[in-house]
Amino acid sequence: MPVIRLHSPAPSPGAAVLEQLAASVTELLGLPAGHCWVWWQQLAPGTYHRPEWREGERGPAPAGFVVCKESYGTDQVSALLRLLRTRLGELLDVRPEEIYLAVQRVAAGELLVRGEVWAAEAPAAADAATAVPAAAVPAGIGELVPVAHVHSERRELTDDHWGDVPAVIRLDGRRFTPEALLSLDSFSHLEVVFHFHRVPPEKVQTSARHPRNNPEWPLAGIFAQRGKNRPNRIGVSRCRLVKVDGLDVHVVGLDAVDGTPVLDIKPYLRQFGPREEVVQPEWVDDLMRDYYAPSDFG
Repeated sequence: MPVIRLHSPAPSPGAAVLEQLAASVTELLGLPAGHCWVWWQQLAPGTYHRPEWREGERGPAPAGFVVCKESYGTDQVSALLRLLRTRLGELLDVRPEEIYLAVQRVAAGELLVRGEVWAAEAPAAADAATAVPAAAVPAGIGELVPVAHVHSERRELTDDHWGDVPAVIRLDGRRFTPEALLSLDSFSHLEVVFHFHRVPPEKVQTSARHPRNNPEWPLAGIFAQRGKNRPNRIGVSRCRLVKVDGLDVHVVGLDAVDGTPVLDIKPYLRQFGPREEVVQPEWVDDLMRDYYAPSDFG
């Protein structure tokens, strides 16, 4: 949960503006509402030195600190800083290039929130023959910013009964117009790429496990199953398109809970389906038996 502390000779822009800023942060990071705090401190004359803050200058750009868990990736933090620069520039009518922000990362065991001390789980001990040296882990390949978010009555992280669940994929109106969805309604089904935002980074699995932790099913590598606790926490799903209304894409059967950040929306083309017979283990049929069964949301 990021905490943002802003300092400026100017008075606070008001609670409503700070609330808008916090909402932009939680939306970007896929966090529940209220999981970002913002402080504004007005500095008294004679208590600071910054050349950009000349006396009498109207609307000085703030300087501040962003406090976040060390588990946030470099790409996430970079995207967060860019968002803050843009939104502060818009909300305060200041020059974004004069906004100064520094990141302070909090290590596990050093953060008390809502009565609990945050402690990252220690990763499972890796076999020496298969362990990947830290130097061999590649850097991130770029910045991913959600294009939309899911709005649904389905909020619980349960595995089955997605077949008739209605949802709305709402595009980010700050970046897109309805033209981005032009002619999408000529397709019957969509392919949606999204982020498993409610999976904590420390819960990601990189080895093998029993699907759904069911010991009756054989061990399978994380890339041989579709579990959500996967590297990069990216999900891909197909669903039925109901209608397009402005920036809202109404669908049925999308297995993503309310608030899920959507990374991409594509029309499903039958030509992209398998061209040969599909083969899969028997345990998959057992696992998927009720996945798209009717629910209480249809």
